[in-house]
Amino acid sequence: MKVGAWSENKHVALSRYIDSARMARAKWPYASFIDLFSGPGRVMNRDSKTISDGGVLAAWRISEKGGAPFNEIYIGDADAGSVEACATRLRSAGANVRACVGTASVTVDWVLDALPKGLHFAFLDPFNIEHLDFEIIRKLSARPNIDILIHFSVMDVQRNIDGDFNLASSRLDAAAPGWRNNLRLDAVPKHELVGAYLKYWETLVTDLTKMQVAQSKPLFVNMNKGPLYRLIHLARHPLATKLWNDAAIPTSRQQSLPGF
Repeated sequence: MKVGAWSENKHVALSRYIDSARMARAKWPYASFIDLFSGPGRVMNRDSKTISDGGVLAAWRISEKGGAPFNEIYIGDADAGSVEACATRLRSAGANVRACVGTASVTVDWVLDALPKGLHFAFLDPFNIEHLDFEIIRKLSARPNIDILIHFSVMDVQRNIDGDFNLASSRLDAAAPGWRNNLRLDAVPKHELVGAYLKYWETLVTDLTKMQVAQSKPLFVNMNKGPLYRLIHLARHPLATKLWNDAAIPTSRQQSLPGF
């Protein structure tokens, strides 16, 4: 799967967090990693042509290296070939894999039906905000001992929020149901529209899932400093939140753009 150079930083942040949580994870008899947008398990930098591990493979390797490997890896993707390739790569690396083909809004039910009691970590890394159905988050949050790391596409919101506001349906509706009825965008400066949408989404998360949004929400940008996405961590246990805040890309390297 071809990606931009910034994808590597996302996987670095993911790996730092998983490694920092190894002692907490080791205390549990069972721990799982869930990736419903797994892709084929390998990515290629479209500029340098360098091939490296995708998120789920990087997560597995760092958990094993840290001495607290996940007991099971659950993967899903809408593309059958990607699921097969990713499962093969994970198994070759020594992981115990359970795989399912389908969109994340469907495979989330399969995961929850199969998931035993334990400590769980879900990584939601969709291509765009349109696929980040809020129901996926709500269903996963029903598990008491779970934290979730989300790729939240700032770029997609920025592109669509203004034009979609008065349409009968919007590509942003699934991620933040009710946003058009609850936001007065006509009273919000254009450069703050994305921030208003994100704030509303965070309110939904905290109200409906009772999970905490971590303070550290690193913003990743492209080569022209244009905003791409944030990594947003959700958890109930304060230790998980602290570990993410400490492990996410250091504040000095995070981008800070008005309205994002």
